[in-house]
Amino acid sequence: MLRARLDSLRPRTSTGRDTVVAGVVAALNVIGFAALEVLLAGGTAEELGLDVVAITGPARAGVYALLVAQAAALILRRRAPVLTFALAVLAQILMTPLLPDLVSIRGLATLVAAYAVGAYAPRRTAAITIGVGAVVEALLTVALGGAESIPDGGPAVNLLASLASAVAVYAVACFIGVYVGTRRQLLASLRAQVDAAAIEQQSRAERAVAAERSRIARELHDVAAHHLSGIVVQAAAAERLVVDDPDRARESMRWIRTQGRQTLDNLRLVVGLLRGADGAEQTPQPSLADLRALIEDARTAGARVTDRVDGEPWELGPTAELTLYRVLQEALSNARRHAPGRSIDIRREYTPSACVLTVRNPAPGQRGSHGTTGAPDSSGHGLVGMRERAQMLHGELTAGPVAGGAWQVRLTIPRPGGTS
Repeated sequence: MLRARLDSLRPRTSTGRDTVVAGVVAALNVIGFAALEVLLAGGTAEELGLDVVAITGPARAGVYALLVAQAAALILRRRAPVLTFALAVLAQILMTPLLPDLVSIRGLATLVAAYAVGAYAPRRTAAITIGVGAVVEALLTVALGGAESIPDGGPAVNLLASLASAVAVYAVACFIGVYVGTRRQLLASLRAQVDAAAIEQQSRAERAVAAERSRIARELHDVAAHHLSGIVVQAAAAERLVVDDPDRARESMRWIRTQGRQTLDNLRLVVGLLRGADGAEQTPQPSLADLRALIEDARTAGARVTDRVDGEPWELGPTAELTLYRVLQEALSNARRHAPGRSIDIRREYTPSACVLTVRNPAPGQRGSHGTTGAPDSSGHGLVGMRERAQMLHGELTAGPVAGGAWQVRLTIPRPGGTS
């Protein structure tokens, strides 16, 4: 409770904090000088054998005013540390002729100002400011008849003594300020690095989430779209045949049931992988060995599919085989959706440098065709997913019209370490 109340009283801005510092220093300056007056009035100087005249009248008021003004300059110590130090030194010099012989005081504000120069000004600027301030103060103090540091030492000796005193006092305060300022900057730099690292970590996490979402969307699309598009086509065919050709309608319904079961199994596999279910990761992913079943499914659905392999097959690797399977699956799915019953030509070509899959079907505008193998589905994931899979293997996927009035999807998978 008490700490919360104290925190509520703490200034919220740097200017407010500097104002509080200035007020505290002003109070200490006044209290210190008042204590000196009490000592002098109490005969302390006489006990020490010093002939000191008491400060009275306008001189006394002037010293108090300069001590307060000197402290007031500290309000600028963060924004203008050099100016603050200059004002404090100026007030210190102006007090010299107001003080009696053998009396010399240094306002606390000059030390705080020297500290501020070290903490907030560049180091080169701080060194020059402290040096110039000490020299000017020593010269003018001696010139204005300030108290002699060494009685009967002569002007030169007292000048050197005054200079040494000012340099020592200001240099120590400035050095402390440099240390504190350097430490503050280091902590600020570390905090900035921590904040930057946190932002970068959050950015990486967001990118990872986006990539995972893309992967999930791609996997769900690849697993479901192929079977569901065939189910839609066969359901439409069965609806037309249920009266005129019941046997073919029943055959279509059996095919729909089989495809629906496969879709559910594949979706369970994907969900199991996403959940990290036991045994899910051990379920084999589609590979080249499953291409024959994929092509037969397309033929069963009514497509006229030709399959050709050129060159000597070589080991693609699990990821490349899955990519080739998914791209062919998507191409057949789009062909069946947009051009049911039309011919589809599939060619796999193995060269020393790459494996090339080409899927071709009639282009839009030809009789009986309403789409293309390469056109993305209505959700937009088809072509995007195929290209993402190709890019993961440093491959290339193209889709578009080609000579001869056909539409073609072409996947190129480079062979690791292959020759061009």
